[in-house]
Amino acid sequence: MWAVIAVILAGLMGFIARLYKTGPWYAWLMGTVVVPAFVLIDEFVFSTQEAGASLWPVALLFGMFYGAVSSAVGVLIAGRIVKSSS
Repeated sequence: MWAVIAVILAGLMGFIARLYKTGPWYAWLMGTVVVPAFVLIDEFVFSTQEAGASLWPVALLFGMFYGAVSSAVGVLIAGRIVKSSS
């Protein structure tokens, strides 16, 4: 559940940042950071004391990819809106 919310927030972050006339690369980077931040907060702040291997590095890599794709989609959609309004 938290992962879906993080991916949606990444897209919204890129979308909103691009609507505020931020450069496309900077808006994409802002959105990309959201999902890895969620993964790290979940692992180190809300961690459980379960036995077994921790796979948070794998989750971090997949989170970076999903965050980057979601943010890129938000930036592209907002870029088209900005282009059509100007």
